[in-house]
Amino acid sequence: MKTNSTLFRNILIFINFGIILCYLITCLLPFINTGENWILALPGLIFPLIFFLLIFFIILLIFLKSKWYWVSIIVLLLGFQQIVSVFGFNFPQKFSYTKKPNTLRVLQWNVTSWDEANKYIESSFRLPMLALVNEQNADVLCFEEFFESKDTGYYKSNISSIVKMGFPYYYFVPTKNNENDWQSGIAIFSKYSIIDSAKFIFKGNYTGDHLLFTDIKVNNDTFRIFATHLQPLYFDEPEYLISNWFKTQQPTNVFSKLKMGYEFRYIQAGFVREKLNNSPYPVVICGDFNDLPNSSVYFKIKGNMQDAFLKKGSGFGRTTPFISPTLRIDYIFADKYFKVSQFQVLEVPYSDNHYPIETDLQFLGH
Repeated sequence: MKTNSTLFRNILIFINFGIILCYLITCLLPFINTGENWILALPGLIFPLIFFLLIFFIILLIFLKSKWYWVSIIVLLLGFQQIVSVFGFNFPQKFSYTKKPNTLRVLQWNVTSWDEANKYIESSFRLPMLALVNEQNADVLCFEEFFESKDTGYYKSNISSIVKMGFPYYYFVPTKNNENDWQSGIAIFSKYSIIDSAKFIFKGNYTGDHLLFTDIKVNNDTFRIFATHLQPLYFDEPEYLISNWFKTQQPTNVFSKLKMGYEFRYIQAGFVREKLNNSPYPVVICGDFNDLPNSSVYFKIKGNMQDAFLKKGSGFGRTTPFISPTLRIDYIFADKYFKVSQFQVLEVPYSDNHYPIETDLQFLGH
């Protein structure tokens, strides 16, 4: 009986060390070139699960009176940087639509072409999506996968619809073009004057959107608003389910897409950080990074900036309904010139892949 008990305890300790190893790898991600060592980034995809498993084993080992729980506690504390980047430790608060003075309200959303593919289907979400944007009383809108029609007899103009909401200033950079019908890319809309703008093209065989900025004039202040869309995974729908990998899809296809994504995004993150560093004005960057808040991409772009979710959000702050309830891949970062006064994720069923997020950024003004 004692032999069986010892064997069971040793098996638990062995499993615990496996969890510790995965946890330690995620702790090292900010310092690893995941473009070259992409395989090490994979445990980061399930960091919340690893975190809670580690806590579970700490409690279990304490109950079993095993001194190995001290090792797990020390390892848990080593991951402090990861923990505070993944979880929002704020009490949930209702978002107030009344703006305080000297506040810039920013809305970020990958709109997945405004659901235009379903324009002739009763379930098309284009109109409620536009209505939602109009309700937010935002000052700046940043959109990825923004769809605009070339033939308004076939598709309505989304640009003109948003201009009518009170956003007369905009900068739209199409990266995908259908010769006669439509174009898609990144768009920034502003209620304030845009005094300068530019686009930066990611190098390589990249097929998504790029990086652009607008300088907006707010009274006596000028702010630089960046928007970007880093390398997507381009998973087909069956590939989102691990259970399908060995049925309808080749696992090697899934991993090749993961590898390409990590390689491209690592390079792109360095490029984005360079442009952020060169800004002569206080910066806000919005975007769909397609990477997690424990990744090297996240830390490289964030630098010393504020993550609006971490400042005022709570829980996981997931921004996509796919794969797991913990995925946060859409972000708003702001210079420390701003004070993040509130933040929310709008969990609406309109965009296939992403939820809109928004924040209020107070600035000093003059």
